[in-house]
Amino acid sequence: MKKMLLSATLFILGFSIFLYPTVSNYMNQRVYETEIINYEKRVGKLKDEDLRNKFKVMQAYNESLKGLSFSMQDPFNSNDKKNEAFVNFIKKNDVLGTVIIPKINEELPIYLGATQEHLSMGVGQIGGTSFPLGGQDTHTVLAGHRGYHGAKMFRHLDQLQKGDRFYIRILGEELTYEVTGHEVILPSQVEKLAIIKGKDKATLLTCEPYTSSKYRLLIYGERVNNEIKENSTESMIKIKKNQKQDFVKTISFIVIGILVIFIALFGLLRRK
Repeated sequence: MKKMLLSATLFILGFSIFLYPTVSNYMNQRVYETEIINYEKRVGKLKDEDLRNKFKVMQAYNESLKGLSFSMQDPFNSNDKKNEAFVNFIKKNDVLGTVIIPKINEELPIYLGATQEHLSMGVGQIGGTSFPLGGQDTHTVLAGHRGYHGAKMFRHLDQLQKGDRFYIRILGEELTYEVTGHEVILPSQVEKLAIIKGKDKATLLTCEPYTSSKYRLLIYGERVNNEIKENSTESMIKIKKNQKQDFVKTISFIVIGILVIFIALFGLLRRK
């Protein structure tokens, strides 16, 4: 009897450990969703003049980057803060925008500066790179962890292939980027994040391989016209649906497993 109870307890404990990443990821996704909804509400309440002023300051910053060759820092080896000095009307932990990646079922808030705090909350725009407003001679770089305390974040970023699309929303505007390729680099190769003349680029950056920070994985994207405006909205609906389905499937599997164990134990006890 004691052995069976011990076995059941260990089994349930094992299932709980197995369950933790799924529950944690789902809860984090709901936190991201709340932050994004609150951000969209704040943007919706802004006056047109306030929106124009924010765009002007960000565009002026982007212009100031053109032709510069200063050194950027790797976000995972430093506390990146450069852009904060240029846009003092964005509070430290306010959401700057959102990035939507349908291929890996992720919608994440973007924060200004890829600080360790911001990387624990979502995605950080690396200081010294362009604000994600689009336009020629711009290159925004968004950094994210390859998973953080159960949250997937950029865990499956390596699944993106040439032709896949991701979307960036900022101040009521939406930009569509198409993946043009990927590259694995050393953390010191920050020149890969530089602006390329005439290009409108966005790069997604994370650690490589998974569970290691030895290298950096870059997913390069170039701006394309989004002829079908519903694409990203439909993608967000699909992402949320897939997230819930994955969560329900995992929970159902675990509950069924526990029920099977209890039924088996109950049967054994009745025989005795």
